[in-house]
Order: sequence, then C-alpha cells, then structure tokens
Amino acid sequence: MPLALTLSRAAAQTLTRSLQSADKAQRLVLSLFFRAVLGIPRVFHFETLHDVGFAVLTGGRHVLSRTRLGGLIRAVSTRAAKAFSHATTQWSLLREQVVSLSLDEHAIARFTRKYRIPKGYHTIRNKHMHIEKVSFLYWPAQRQSLCLLVTKGTAKLASLAQTVLQLVRRFARPAQLRLILDAAAASDHAALRAFDRSRHIVFLLRAPRRPAYVKAWKQLPRDSFLVVDEPGRYVGAKPKRIEVTETTIVIEGMAKPVRTIVVREHAKRGKDRWHALFILHDDTTAPLDLVHEFRTRQHHEQSHRIAVHDLMLDTAPSGYPKKGMPDRPGFRQGPLHLCSWIVALASHAVLNLGASLPTRFHRAHPRTLRRWVLQRDAELYVTPSHLLVVLDSARGRLWLRPLLQQLNEANVTLPWLDHRRVAIGFAPTARPVPDAKPVLALPEARFDSRKAPGSVWC
Repeated sequence: MPLALTLSRAAAQTLTRSLQSADKAQRLVLSLFFRAVLGIPRVFHFETLHDVGFAVLTGGRHVLSRTRLGGLIRAVSTRAAKAFSHATTQWSLLREQVVSLSLDEHAIARFTRKYRIPKGYHTIRNKHMHIEKVSFLYWPAQRQSLCLLVTKGTAKLASLAQTVLQLVRRFARPAQLRLILDAAAASDHAALRAFDRSRHIVFLLRAPRRPAYVKAWKQLPRDSFLVVDEPGRYVGAKPKRIEVTETTIVIEGMAKPVRTIVVREHAKRGKDRWHALFILHDDTTAPLDLVHEFRTRQHHEQSHRIAVHDLMLDTAPSGYPKKGMPDRPGFRQGPLHLCSWIVALASHAVLNLGASLPTRFHRAHPRTLRRWVLQRDAELYVTPSHLLVVLDSARGRLWLRPLLQQLNEANVTLPWLDHRRVAIGFAPTARPVPDAKPVLALPEARFDSRKAPGSVWC
C-alpha cells in the first residue's frame, strides 16, 4: 500500500496534464497497478468487476468501467508516460556503486489461448507486422527493473544499449557500470567498435555461435581448459561439468584483440555445447567469475517470464493505433510504455512482499502469494477516522500477523477516502494468540452494532 500511494502521487505530478485531471491520473495508475498485482487478466474484465475492496484500492467508491479505463490508457501521451517512469525510478541507488546491469529486448507476442495466432500477426489489420519490443534495464542483484524502452520490432539491441548508457550517465552516475548483453548486440562488428569507444564501461556480451567461431574454439589446446563440476539444477542432481578457458579474437577496426571466455558444456547425451563471452575493458577478473556474473542475466529472463504469465504483460495495449492508414499505421509509445512499466513496478512490489514473509515465500511467484496472502475474504467497516478490514479467515495467522502489524503501525492513510487510516485485523472466528491486541475500538464505527464483530485482533 505505501508503494501504491507513492505511485498515486507520482501520477498526479506527471500525468495530470495529459489526462486533464489529477483524479483520473491517480485512478488510472492505481487500477493498472492492482490489476497486475491481483492478476486481473484483461481490461475488459473491469466491466463485470464489482468488488468494493478493489474499488477502494483503486481510489474510488466504484471500479472503473472498461470503456473509461481504456479511454484513459489511450489518452496517455508518450512524454507523460516517460515522465512517470522516470519519477518512479530509483536512480540514486546506483550512485557511486559498482553494479552489473542487464539489458535485453523482448517481443510482445499478440495471441490468445483460444485461437492460435502466429507471432507477429496483427489481428486488427489482418496482416503480419513488426511486433512491439519492450527492453528493460534490469538490476540482477536487486531483482528490479531500472529503465524501460518501448520500440518497434525493427529496433536493434546495440542501438538500445547506447540510449540506455546515456540515461545511466545522466541520472545514475555509478562508480563502475558492467553491462550484460545478449548475442544480438555482438552480431555486428560495428556495434562492438561502438562499445569499445566507451572505455569506462565494462561489457559482457554473449558471442554469436557462428560456425567459424565454434571451429576456432574447438581447436584450442585441451590442457588450457579449467575443468569445473557445478551443482545440478535441483537438490540431488548430478553435477554438471564445464570447461573454461580464455583466448582472444581479432575484430576489424579495433585497436587490440577482444578478450574471449570460452565455455564447453558437457552434454549428457549428444554433442557438447560451446559458449563464449566477449569481454571489453576488463582484463583482470577471473574467467570463471565472469561466467558466473553473466549468468545473473537469467534472473532478467525469469522476471520477464513471470511478468508475461503472472502479471499479464502480454495484454498491454498495442503500440499500433487502431485509427490511421493501414499501410502506415504509426506507432504510439505512451499507453504501452505506461502499462509495461507499471507491470515492472508491480513485480518489484510482489517480490518485496514475499521477502517480508517466511523463508518459503521468498521470491515466490505472484500466483502463490495471491493464493496465500492477497486474495482473502474480508468485511470492510468505515469509521469516522479509519477503514477497518476484518479478515474472515485466520489461516496463516502466525506468519501473517507481523506483516499486518507493520502495516497498522505505519498509519497508512487514503487521501481519496477522506484521509482515513487503514487498519487490518482478524475476525473472532478462531482463538486469538495470547499476545493479540485489539486493532480498533469499534463503538465509533458507523454500522449496526448487531452485525459488528465481537472483537478484531491482530
């Protein structure tokens, strides 16, 4: 809830001019944020959504209709969406730090689960078009996104990296930036030469697996490889054996050969797999440490997968507007940028929620946290000073109480509910624990005392 209030204030500052109303801006952002957190699949489900609790979360007495919510999304300009994402990015955390960041591009596939629609096929225009790409700058150590670029499908990862580097230099100013990039950024020698000119940044790039490269790697002396047995994929699995060595490769137009880390992965059956990394501006870090650093990119891939399947990233609005010339449809970044960035914020919020719970919930998927924590039946009582949320079930009360007590002690107030404070507690359906305390004195509540619970504790 504190993060939702922060986003509401940021929306009022950045989206008001675009939507002509601060209330509309706040309701739009809150609706999209809690839609992602609670797992509402698509915008048109708002037409049949009449939950009072969800209405209060989204800043009103009633849930926005699908037509009104869709209209507000389409009305967001590109400048306003970028201003909102910048206002909610914690660039200060990178200042004077040595950080490894990952940049990757992901295409948003437009499909449904009922009908098979090929990737890149635009159903409205009945033709194949370049699909949209969302490129997040990801911080693997903190499991959070720092920046977002929304482009057409023709955008290249190398050019996107140059844009991101300018943003990091301008707003973050880390002591050292180590950028992890996939093979798409190293497929062109011109891109490698451009990266080489940024000598104060360390680049870890996956080398393309071209036949000439693989042939050269296989000819390296076997005694130069370091054999390492790594843990298996799960507890009790057999160790995975890899061999690591270091060599160089000459790139036309570059002053000196590029440091290359070659990895041979032993296969359980069939041929062994060969991988390699191009390392720019780092000649001291051990090869195996560089391999482990590059592997943190997998957190980025997993985060995107969760965003698509659990937070509904693939249902973000299309960048190609419905109105316009069929041959030249144009491209609008605003709605797609705003919805995608709010999904990234929701992902971080859910991750922090899991970290505040017992160990078995750390880094749990959003669907798991919805089942155990978020989706619970409750009664709402409005008093002159409080919004009292009484949970019907006490399931998991022993590990859930510290989280609820922390929220009650934070004195969270809702500006759209006459600044009433939120208090959460359990209904007296189960036997309270010995140190339970009353949440709120109920005589002041505006409801029939015959229907009031006998006590609310936490």
